[in-house]
Amino acid sequence: MAQESASQAEVPEFEEIVVSSSRIKKSGFEAPTPVTVLGSEDMQSRGVTNVADIVNELPGFSGTVTPTATVLNSRGSATNVLDLRGLGGNRNLVLVNGRRHVPTDEFGVVDINIVPTLAVSRIEVVTGGASAAWGSDAISGVVDIVYDNQLEGLKVEAQYGISDEGDNENYRASMAFGADVADGRGHVLIAADYNDNSGIPDSRARAWSAEHWGIIANPDDTGPNDGIPASMFAPDVKLFLASPNGVTLPDGSALGNLEFLPDGTAVQRELGDVIGGVFMTGGSGTYHGDATALSIPLERKNILAAFNYELTDGIDFYFEGSAGQSASEGALIDSFIFGQTIRSGNPYLPTGVQDSMDASGVDTLSLYRTNAEFGAITSVSKTQNFRLVTGFEGAFSNDWTWDVYYQYGRVDFSNQQTNNLIPANLQLAADVVTDPATGAPVCASVLSGQNSNCVPINLFGSGSPSQAAIDYVTGTSISDTRLRQDVVAATINGDVFEGWAGPVSTAFGVEYRKESLKREVDDLSEQAQFLITNAQPLEGSYDVKEAFGEVLMPLLNTDAGQSLSFNGALRYTDYSTSGTVLTWKAGLTFDPFEQLRLRGTISRDIRAPSIGEVFLKTLLLFENIENPFTGNVDFTKILNTGNTDLQEERALTKTLGLVYSPNWLEGARLSVDWYDIGISDAIQSISSRAIVEGCHGGDNEFCDLISFEPDNTIASVTNKLLNLGTYEVRGVDFEVQYGLPLANGADLNFKLLGSYVYEKNIAPDGATEENYAGDVGAANVFGLPKWKMRGNISYQTEKYGFFTNVRYVGAGKYNVLWGPEQLSDEDNNIGAEVYVDVSGRYKLRDELELYAGINNLFDNNPPVAPLDFISPQVTNPAHYDIVGRSFYMGVRAQF
Repeated sequence: MAQESASQAEVPEFEEIVVSSSRIKKSGFEAPTPVTVLGSEDMQSRGVTNVADIVNELPGFSGTVTPTATVLNSRGSATNVLDLRGLGGNRNLVLVNGRRHVPTDEFGVVDINIVPTLAVSRIEVVTGGASAAWGSDAISGVVDIVYDNQLEGLKVEAQYGISDEGDNENYRASMAFGADVADGRGHVLIAADYNDNSGIPDSRARAWSAEHWGIIANPDDTGPNDGIPASMFAPDVKLFLASPNGVTLPDGSALGNLEFLPDGTAVQRELGDVIGGVFMTGGSGTYHGDATALSIPLERKNILAAFNYELTDGIDFYFEGSAGQSASEGALIDSFIFGQTIRSGNPYLPTGVQDSMDASGVDTLSLYRTNAEFGAITSVSKTQNFRLVTGFEGAFSNDWTWDVYYQYGRVDFSNQQTNNLIPANLQLAADVVTDPATGAPVCASVLSGQNSNCVPINLFGSGSPSQAAIDYVTGTSISDTRLRQDVVAATINGDVFEGWAGPVSTAFGVEYRKESLKREVDDLSEQAQFLITNAQPLEGSYDVKEAFGEVLMPLLNTDAGQSLSFNGALRYTDYSTSGTVLTWKAGLTFDPFEQLRLRGTISRDIRAPSIGEVFLKTLLLFENIENPFTGNVDFTKILNTGNTDLQEERALTKTLGLVYSPNWLEGARLSVDWYDIGISDAIQSISSRAIVEGCHGGDNEFCDLISFEPDNTIASVTNKLLNLGTYEVRGVDFEVQYGLPLANGADLNFKLLGSYVYEKNIAPDGATEENYAGDVGAANVFGLPKWKMRGNISYQTEKYGFFTNVRYVGAGKYNVLWGPEQLSDEDNNIGAEVYVDVSGRYKLRDELELYAGINNLFDNNPPVAPLDFISPQVTNPAHYDIVGRSFYMGVRAQF
């Protein structure tokens, strides 16, 4: 009876919407490009506090830039960047309400921290090229975050969460209010979010991390083809190269293998059981990763106001304004001293060491030390975002619609590196002599009149440096960046004529966009005087003029349910930096019968060079370069710089798929899509050594980057970004969902999303191609698991509901480029991981609901997949859960 009543009721009128893969507004139109949609109910079921959290659970995304994956990122710490296909956050385009968002850094990525969560109605992910529809950067796809502009009433949420270990504590308070105004002619939306997450600031907070697993050189290895791996995984891995007390390295002399104790004495250093490269297991060394956070604390504040008003029957005015701020502070590493020269006569030298130097006639020794008492070098970042959109939209009498708007966006990004070592000051402070007038230690530069501000430093023994000396040899590096975006755009949409199979629809328009950036830094950073980071000044801008058009043409439409449609798009783009380019897309959808839809697309997509890639100021460094022309090793100037001659990256994207909705199983839907993304002219930099070798091999493009002296000594190498890389990613996405209404009135829903990547061929230099599919270690930045899946089951009644989510990360290799000679199969094979999350909700009354959940229910530890770095990490946080079991609870109210 209920079905009969519904069929007799008035048929609802469908609102025309713009799906992110198309510009055409057409009720019932499904573009041939695959689209995955996440609704607000998905975010509620998972208790997420950030849009990035739920998007990064989709199998096609890699969590390469998140608060847990940026703990060693000195300038981008705690940012949340979406990375589709593992091709980089600057190769998928982020839209908000169908409009390009202002970038938050010089390379064109968008930090999702600035998006208010509760105001979001849905998130549309286009998993295919869409540059013809939306412009540059849409190579791997588009993420469109759509606000709830139809909200009626007030929504409030408050949530608290904490990990099973008592850290990663987080608070969230959010509100959203929507209402019709002016007798229904207008609508207003106001939303605000506050989220504070304390993170995991100490890497020893997890037992698996405190075991200090690392990858070290295998001391049993005798060379290639000996059947013994060159590297191995081991626990208790320390830095052999230094200790907090300060050491000398073993060299067989009386001054070798010493460790300096805080009491002013020197002893023979205790070496570890296994020494491989710069690391060892056991012994007296440094756990250098202990200073690094596991998850960076992050505080977010966001507000949004949107308003639309019907001026006349055919014209609406709309406005959207938002502001956001995210702030983070995360420890990176303790500063380090690898080979500081200490001169004989230094009054801080232990007496026995000075005696040995005198007896052997040695004038200097080299000291190796990590500086825990200096305080960890800490990245302090703040991002502020302001965005305004104002425009008019309406309809002509012939049902054509139009839209014109202006958008202003601005991002202010500040970053500081506190406790950053200044090596030049350390050099002066470590050159200590005895003042003949006072008998006190003094800098040699003070006595010579070179530098009256120098403070002598005692580097022998942990805790020995005075605070005054620490203040002299450390400082705060500072960079302040402002980005601005201005956009003016107009679009017209409607049916051109009635074709033989239905109306031919089109959308076309024009757009003008200007983006500019200016970064200012402190004087020491500009001169590359700090130990790490040394951000450089940057200033640049570009503008782009675009004209685009899209058409939907039905080719077949029968009474038997068969249909065939063509969807094509074309965009002409003129960049002030890289010139003109034409992008296009062609796609077909074919319904051979009512239950099945076949779809396929081919498109030309681009990514234009970013401001940072074009205008990066030259940074002067020095490097020892093996000179193949002379056989010598040359001490060479390295000029790292941007490139004003860069052209756009070009991609050819192909997709082919099907959607099956069987009438014999109502509520079921299956989609499978194959994709192939091939990028040429990818913007890359290569090593100075590779440039020299390329020139020696006869490549004149590389020779143009080298300056030679008359005797063929290499004077300088200009290491600039070039259009030379190639990327190719191939895989299959699938989605299965089924909804089953139960006899008791409840709904039982199943959903499974999966991605299988069978090829990810990368050639940064355009020549040497490797397949990184299945690489799950942190050594290769291009790696990603072959298999990723996300499945969930929900049981919902009007009063309560339960939700179970399963995340699957497939097995892979620590390094796909390695075989048994590099790493044993036992270490190189990383097993699959399965994470189970559960949540529930209970409605106290119509307007009030309680909810709670547990993430990583079984408290799975991440696999050992160490990062081989001066501050090693045990695992790869881009793929694996490092928080462990965590809990959240909250309350929702809607009035």
